[in-house]
Amino acid sequence: MKFNCFLALLILALCAASASAQTFGLHAGYYGNEIKEAFVGGDLLIPLGPVALMPNIDYTKSHGVGYWWLNGDLTLRMQGSGATWWIGGGPTYAYFTGYDKEYPGEESTYKEWGWDATGGVGWKFGGFSPYATARYTKVKEEKTTGAAIGLRF
Repeated sequence: MKFNCFLALLILALCAASASAQTFGLHAGYYGNEIKEAFVGGDLLIPLGPVALMPNIDYTKSHGVGYWWLNGDLTLRMQGSGATWWIGGGPTYAYFTGYDKEYPGEESTYKEWGWDATGGVGWKFGGFSPYATARYTKVKEEKTTGAAIGLRF
């Protein structure tokens, strides 16, 4: 019981400390491999010292299938001269709609868990923070690589 209370207080303290430091970003990019389409997405950056939580969501449509990728990344951030670099990864949830249009005989909706690896660089420019990122995502037999540019507010 004492451990659960301590853990809850620690999580609450981390959330409170990071709430004022979090930023929201929007990005656009291109998926290669099997998808070969442009995508759009959004992300949240929650710094926790040298690491950060970077959950994000991406969407694209290809061959009648709507591809939604939800990633829960933990990244290691490194400060450079004028730029911040990061590498990391985490769990991915794939939610595809219209899946039976591309793969006849399959269910209409594809829902599976997988993982992703990510890296990128961001810098400050006025009141904004532009960034570039690359990602590899694997969910069962579905896999793709992607690159995007974005802007954090």
